[in-house]
Amino acid sequence: MGSRRVRIVAAVGVVLIVVATFASGRAWYWVLCRTVPMSFAEVDLNHNGRVSFDEADYVCSCGSRQVTLEGKQCTEYFAYKDGLPLKTVCPSN
Repeated sequence: MGSRRVRIVAAVGVVLIVVATFASGRAWYWVLCRTVPMSFAEVDLNHNGRVSFDEADYVCSCGSRQVTLEGKQCTEYFAYKDGLPLKTVCPSN
């Protein structure tokens, strides 16, 4: 009887660890995706309909710089990893 109880407690412990790991990973992923100044479609770099952790990590490690396009002052968001532009936002007028 004691051996059965130990197995049940161990199984419940494993399930709780898996659920907690999944939940904390998803929560961190949600926060990561919410902090970028881009839409879901722009974060989905390979356009497969899903944002992978690598895509979110790449896009979230970004900075901004002022650029001039067609005589307008615009903000360009770029990846820290390689300096490539991710998105450019210009005033609408």
